[in-house]
Amino acid sequence: MSRTDFQSDWTPFRDAILTRFPGLSETDLSDADGSIAALSQRLARVEDVSPSEAEQSINEFLGGPMPADAHAAPQHDNAAMQEAKDYIPEGEDPLADDRRFGDDHIADRPMGRTRS
Repeated sequence: MSRTDFQSDWTPFRDAILTRFPGLSETDLSDADGSIAALSQRLARVEDVSPSEAEQSINEFLGGPMPADAHAAPQHDNAAMQEAKDYIPEGEDPLADDRRFGDDHIADRPMGRTRS
């Protein structure tokens, strides 16, 4: 995850931050508005640590993996689609017809109904 992602749009990181730093509130995050320095000051106050220790904790958090909510945010769709190609087996065409799986000729059942 990057500081730039966090600073440009911190909202998808909200739940992960509140989980990692339970002393912070929604208001703290709103008031900091993506500023790591402002968030560090608030974290230092609620955790009773020095501002440099608080900033180090935030940097460690930002150095870890991107939270699922942030990764699934619409602004990351293009990157996610580019990464998806890594999961397609060699020789597979993602736009190919899937008839070879054998159920395209069977009509879909309405939800909640079973065959009689």
